[in-house]
Amino acid sequence: MRRHQANGTYRYVLILGAKVNGIHPSPALRHRIDVAATYAHQHPHVMFIASGGQGPDEGMAEARVIARELMTCGVAPERIHVEADSTSTIENFLYSRDIWAGETGLTIVTNDFHVRRARLVGRLYFGLETDALYAPTPNAVRVKYIIREQLAYIKLFIHYMRWKWRP
Repeated sequence: MRRHQANGTYRYVLILGAKVNGIHPSPALRHRIDVAATYAHQHPHVMFIASGGQGPDEGMAEARVIARELMTCGVAPERIHVEADSTSTIENFLYSRDIWAGETGLTIVTNDFHVRRARLVGRLYFGLETDALYAPTPNAVRVKYIIREQLAYIKLFIHYMRWKWRP
């Protein structure tokens, strides 16, 4: 899948959640929020879906942190939808699909190491065309995330084979 930078084509932008420290975004999530906020100002016609639940070690759902921070950056609240139940990339899409229902494509916001798999999930499971905003990955966690991402591809393949061949 080739790199496809977002250009305002799609009506909805799905911002995938990441770790929250207490009630504050981790550096990885902060990068996602910042690139989404910049995009919001460049493309005032797009709507945003903040997606991500609350882990046991988080003081607030990732989606709620994303929405709050976008509003702090000047994005109007009526442009932001919140999906605060998902715990995985597949669930980010699954639990958000009622919001983008009827659309053939959307823009995904995640860190650069994760874009390829996120776009693959959109295409395989939901038949979506996608483009992306590539948030930088903090150097302190880059190696950890890249290794984790390779393992996630294996899990994705196994899950997809079960899903595809289910009765």
